[in-house]
Amino acid sequence: MSKPVNRHIMALVNFIALVPLVYFIPPWVAQFFPGNKLLQVITAVGIIVPIISYLVVPNAVRLINRL
Repeated sequence: MSKPVNRHIMALVNFIALVPLVYFIPPWVAQFFPGNKLLQVITAVGIIVPIISYLVVPNAVRLINRL
């Protein structure tokens, strides 16, 4: 079983991963839904959250525990 990762380290990992995602994904999504801001936000969040939840965090925990 893996030991818990320091929450400050995980906050830093999340911050570093979220910056490019929040910078690039919303403008990319906006081109598909130009007139509907709510749909843009829902779609962008629907893309970003699974990337963080299912890719970034599990891989970061595995990597940190390996070190």
